[in-house]
Amino acid sequence: MAEPVLQADGLVKHYPLTRGVLSGRRVGAVRAVDGVSFGLHRGETLGVVGESGCGKSTLARLLVSLERPTAGSIRYRGEDVTRLSGRALKAVRRNIQMVFQDPYTSLNPRMT
Repeated sequence: MAEPVLQADGLVKHYPLTRGVLSGRRVGAVRAVDGVSFGLHRGETLGVVGESGCGKSTLARLLVSLERPTAGSIRYRGEDVTRLSGRALKAVRRNIQMVFQDPYTSLNPRMT
């Protein structure tokens, strides 16, 4: 089988929890995405479904490099996107996009 167009391996995104305005002491972390892996081949579509607050949007933001992962890697056509910046990152972003479903229009009975 051919190499995946988009591949995520062990994606992790944790946001630090701090206590105190001045000290900024770290007291924990919110685990938004924890260990997501998949491979997306040419012609395939990936749908991410889950409860509110389960990390769907965070995963999408990681995939288009709007956020940096705490751990793991994202490869687009064999190139590690997590290490790109500047023009190279802009070029990759032109080819990857998020499409959010609007539940009100998707469940409209007049739109069959």
